[in-house]
Amino acid sequence: MHTAIAIAAGGGGDAITAAVLAAAMPELRINAIMSFSWDRFMIDPTPGPRIRTDFEGWVDRGGVAEITSRSRLRTGHSTLPSLSVRIGLPLLLLEADQGAVGLARTITLAANEFSADQLVVVDVGGDILAEGHEPELRTPLADSLTLAAAVQTGIDTRVLVAALGLDGELSPIELRPRLDRLNAFVLRELGAADVMPFDDVWTWHPSEASGMLATAAKGWRGAVETQRNALIHISGDASLVYEVDAPKLADTSLAASVATTTSLDQAEQVLRECRSGLSELDIERRRAAGEHAKALTPTLKSLRIVDDYAAQARGRGADALTIRRVAELLSAIDPSAGDILRRLLARHRPDQFRPPLYTTTSGRTI
Repeated sequence: MHTAIAIAAGGGGDAITAAVLAAAMPELRINAIMSFSWDRFMIDPTPGPRIRTDFEGWVDRGGVAEITSRSRLRTGHSTLPSLSVRIGLPLLLLEADQGAVGLARTITLAANEFSADQLVVVDVGGDILAEGHEPELRTPLADSLTLAAAVQTGIDTRVLVAALGLDGELSPIELRPRLDRLNAFVLRELGAADVMPFDDVWTWHPSEASGMLATAAKGWRGAVETQRNALIHISGDASLVYEVDAPKLADTSLAASVATTTSLDQAEQVLRECRSGLSELDIERRRAAGEHAKALTPTLKSLRIVDDYAAQARGRGADALTIRRVAELLSAIDPSAGDILRRLLARHRPDQFRPPLYTTTSGRTI
């Protein structure tokens, strides 16, 4: 009987969903989860994914770094230590500094350490399916490296994709024909009982796509405004988990272009050439250089801004905002400001504060 390691293709949000799947589907026999520490600007302003030397307190597991509750970034903040407490499985660090080739070595070491003969790559949203030409594609680097590395190990690899389109990149209209070409089938529909054990994660974790997947699994339906003013529609099929043909996907996606890379810089440059000069890391570098607003501390007066904006969003057809969108609106874009915002919303707007969402029905005025 096989044992598996789950690999969160895009980072911490995908790691949460991997943990959900591990608990909901014991037949997968997942005994560890691997993830990048690549938090967005509001959590960690350092561009790009972190590596083990950025951390203190990590544990060596056969040449792979395990992140525990005692691990900390030397500078900045990572969501992985807090997440390690919740997922109930060892949380291992994916490191991109040596490209897909080095990442494949790390995954192989992890498989050896945990006696795994199968890899389960988990992606929420579906951008791992991208071929590179899609106009709204923004963040393919982590997914492409992960998929390329997993297949390169030679270990039996499965790819599970959940919550089609909920990351605001490829739309369900783009994704469904792609799924057909990849011989995809519905492996599981997640329900409330599957996600409710992880409900408390959304009181602090900023992931939008995985959070909306959990909301969909509990039966919520409607339109959600996310970061960058995107409007995402949560429908009945948002909680479906698809399995796709992993080798075929690796050969026909951006993963093929980065398969031989031996550094992060090289992988970034390859994808930049594939995508007419676009690089998600360039956006992070501009933010780190101070081109975006500095974090502000929310106050009671801030809630009036939220009330007004929620009413306007409701008029545009949005039934809810993500908490991340509310934080973006108020420039509460560092961990401490985000914590203060959540406490304010929980205390003064309890009827609307439904992490990871904030509903747009009228709140009490102050």
